[in-house]
Amino acid sequence: MKEQDFRISIKTVWVLAIGSLLLIGFGALAKLQQWDSSQVFLTIGLMLLFTTWIIIMSDLLRNRIYDKTFWVVMLILMPAVAAFFYMIQRDKLLRLGQKFS
Repeated sequence: MKEQDFRISIKTVWVLAIGSLLLIGFGALAKLQQWDSSQVFLTIGLMLLFTTWIIIMSDLLRNRIYDKTFWVVMLILMPAVAAFFYMIQRDKLLRLGQKFS
């Protein structure tokens, strides 16, 4: 089976992931400072994080990934952290999935 890429470019997935964390962090800081627009930043950041989560989950389920169950559980328990680690390790996981299956 040939390795498959994301349905959209990997650069777009990185922008979504980093942008979501920046907006969530800025929204949390704005919430602590009691700014009026803090809810807007948090909402947009969470929507971007959810979009990133769906893209990565569909990639996980579509490809042969080494230790797929672990990554699905981690994406459910810690979505932001697991998404970054998955994207960093994705090529290695695809190679291992091809090797061991």
